[in-house]
Amino acid sequence: MPCLLRSLVCAAVLMLAVAGPALAKKQQQPQNIDFGAITCKDFVMEIADADEESAGIILMWLDGYLSGVSGDTTLNWKTLENFSGALMDACAKKPGKKVLDVAKEVGIN
Repeated sequence: MPCLLRSLVCAAVLMLAVAGPALAKKQQQPQNIDFGAITCKDFVMEIADADEESAGIILMWLDGYLSGVSGDTTLNWKTLENFSGALMDACAKKPGKKVLDVAKEVGIN
């Protein structure tokens, strides 16, 4: 095999070896969440098991949902952070309640 072809093949194999696990991770589809059905107990466990990016997406979705319900059109990062903490605290106290009900009680301040 000519030297240039051998180098290209080695480079391609190396790229696949390095990129393969990252691509496989990105292709994993997260499980759907029915916020109207999931209890606080299950929600807290989901957040605890989720990576930081997934947890952020979940909490951002809840913020967006509540903002749509209330008509709030501003994304305030500090408010989102406060809401997230308040929701987790409230869910810890009410593990049997539906997370969406508790999220509505906590609201976005």
